[in-house]
Amino acid sequence: MISERAKASFDRLMVSSLRTGMTVGGASVSIEPAVSLARITETKLVVLTVSSYLFRLMAILYFKPDAATRAYFNRHAAAGAPELTDDEFYDRVAECGNVCCGSLNRDLGKHFPHVGMSTPNIIDKDCMGYIDLLGCGLVKDYKVELEGGLTMYASLCVAAYGAVDFHVDAIAEDDVSVGELELF
Repeated sequence: MISERAKASFDRLMVSSLRTGMTVGGASVSIEPAVSLARITETKLVVLTVSSYLFRLMAILYFKPDAATRAYFNRHAAAGAPELTDDEFYDRVAECGNVCCGSLNRDLGKHFPHVGMSTPNIIDKDCMGYIDLLGCGLVKDYKVELEGGLTMYASLCVAAYGAVDFHVDAIAEDDVSVGELELF
């Protein structure tokens, strides 16, 4: 079971991680709840997980491998630079997901010992039809508007294996850091 305050805390952490992880080259990001993702046209997903003994959190980014999305993820290339290959493009999208998930992992580690994070997996959107099989106690969708008019979507899905209860206050944007390496 996931308490209401834990659901609100997971939500605050996800919004914060999207704000920091999706800013390619300092681009502005606006995030709002999405009512339904049934009609979106994004065809691919980046899926990452943060797991502990008590829960499995999935951070999911939806994207289209179209010209606008490729341009956003290549926005700071030098003039005349070649177009991104498919592998380079998928790597950049996956790395944004990785930064988002790393932020979640770091922040959740303050409340839960033994959290671990997966590597990004890129799959087809049709796979989301099976998310209900995971028994998620929390599913929340987000609309992510990026600088230059690009809109992407994200989902937060949390399956609990025990009672999950913690609290995170509102996160000020200046309290968030990105790009730090953890050494093990």
